[in-house]
Amino acid sequence: MPELNDDPKQNVRHRIAALRQWMEKNGVAASIIANSDPHTNEYSAERWMGREWITGFHGSAGTVAVTAETAGLWTDSRYYLLADKALEDTGVELFRMNDQGVPKIEEWLAKELNEGQSVAVMGEETSLLNVETWTAALSGNGIEILTDQPFLNEIWKDRPAAPKGQIYPVPDEFAGFSVAEKIEQVREKMREQQVDTYLLGRTDESAWLLNFKGTDVQARTTTYCYTLVTLEDVRFFIDPEKVTAEHRDELQKQGVSLCDYDSVGDAASSLGEDARVLVVPFYLNGSLFRKLSHTKVNRGRAIVTDLKGRKNATEMKHLRECMLSDGAAIVKTYVWIYEQLKSGAPISEWRVSRKLEEMRGLQEDFAHVSFESIVGFNGNGALNHYTVTEDKDVDIHAEGVLLIDSGGVFMSGTTDTTRVIPLGEVHADHRKDYTLVFKCLVKLMRTKFPQGTTCAQLDGICREQMWQYGRTYKHGTGHGVGFGLEVHEGPQNISGIVTEKMEPEMLSTIEPGIYRPGEYGIRLENMVFTIEAESNQFGDFYQFENITFCPFSPELIDLDLLSDDELAWLNDYHRQVLERLTPHLEGREIEWLRNECREIVRQGT
Repeated sequence: MPELNDDPKQNVRHRIAALRQWMEKNGVAASIIANSDPHTNEYSAERWMGREWITGFHGSAGTVAVTAETAGLWTDSRYYLLADKALEDTGVELFRMNDQGVPKIEEWLAKELNEGQSVAVMGEETSLLNVETWTAALSGNGIEILTDQPFLNEIWKDRPAAPKGQIYPVPDEFAGFSVAEKIEQVREKMREQQVDTYLLGRTDESAWLLNFKGTDVQARTTTYCYTLVTLEDVRFFIDPEKVTAEHRDELQKQGVSLCDYDSVGDAASSLGEDARVLVVPFYLNGSLFRKLSHTKVNRGRAIVTDLKGRKNATEMKHLRECMLSDGAAIVKTYVWIYEQLKSGAPISEWRVSRKLEEMRGLQEDFAHVSFESIVGFNGNGALNHYTVTEDKDVDIHAEGVLLIDSGGVFMSGTTDTTRVIPLGEVHADHRKDYTLVFKCLVKLMRTKFPQGTTCAQLDGICREQMWQYGRTYKHGTGHGVGFGLEVHEGPQNISGIVTEKMEPEMLSTIEPGIYRPGEYGIRLENMVFTIEAESNQFGDFYQFENITFCPFSPELIDLDLLSDDELAWLNDYHRQVLERLTPHLEGREIEWLRNECREIVRQGT
């Protein structure tokens, strides 16, 4: 059957029908597809966007399961509204995985299928964690998980090829440590975990260890590769065409041997039975694990994730400086927005996103945006991960509010900032919601907490301010950020279900929000370092160091909701913003910033 490209919904129905035909032909009762590549990266190249291809849903998180008669998509609360719209009239049911009482994929399949039936997954594109979770849950019902059925290759006739980007080195002056020094740090941790072999599955782990960035995926530092570290050698598995001869020579001087990307499976199989191999189930795909299963597998923490999660002094220094030029780029964009509106010139969400990229591009070490900018005018701001495209652009008018969540990747760091600005007349609900979100942000940014405090505890501290007013949000409160790497990075993730402990030198975002579907969204986001606060007879205490300098909107602040301490914090923060950003601005930009950062006083004081 030919694709009906002028009817996206019909295309989805056609593709699911093709999958069901394959399932019937091969005696498979169900199939599971995610946008997952062989490295379980958060963002994948087009080749591995199978779930997006088959459902038409473009969110970064989500998994689809298809049986002979039914189909379901599981995604989190960030994408409920987007998924509802995408799946309408496709025959795919949305399962809101953050809501109570919603079955997990394996629970749903256990009810849909019968004993003796099987479920196909793409083993090379599915994490070991998921394979083992689904297997354990379904085997008790007599249902088998098959990982050796590459069905997408058969039904996705024009499936894109693997990308052919390049990698380029990051100088030690930005990385803080040489490749050889980082390898020794990893080996020290390997000895602590009593392993002698460590296969790095996630691509950003290799990028950190070997001090490089790549261009395989647009607006990502991702390059498809593996690194195998033993106590004696380091092998880097990558398409050789992606590495210049000069870079190859430099890596070899640092003790790194280059191998063909496709040979990683053979290398895993050739390890001796006595090899003590560190395996991180979420970072390794199921097919590659099978080639390691003959070794002495040690399931442990991801050493590189822990190491890169705590920024070194050099990284912290560069990022503090980077955030000032980044804040100035945002201010320049705000001034442009208001001038466009004042002059009556056309302005749209897409044009704002391009202007942000243009302003960040003025910084010499800018590489690309850290994610496609979220520019949400009024109701679009209520869509947590809304992304505008040029062909589905939305005009902006001098009314309501505009939410802008954006960032950049530089040699000197990765940035992520969210603000909401008024475009015209705002009402009491705007101000109340904005102020409650502001109070939540300030509450957590000013919190001092003891060693051992979990991300879940910090999440609750942040939300408490709006809980008192009967408001909340369904996404997490914050996430770790890479240094010049991916904008989402572990091990920390400030969320109500995460028991990871917040440690010194971690770089995180704090981004509470309030969303009114169809009306507007309010989210405010600053980046922070975790630093030591004090040590006393009760133990070690930490706090957050703010590194984001970008004004809040005085017109959206409800002073009746602010305490004297919060108002003092806001005025002090704005004094710092004005002082630090002014050297990066000029003329009308400085004039606008002075007005935004003016001291706010209560009437009668």
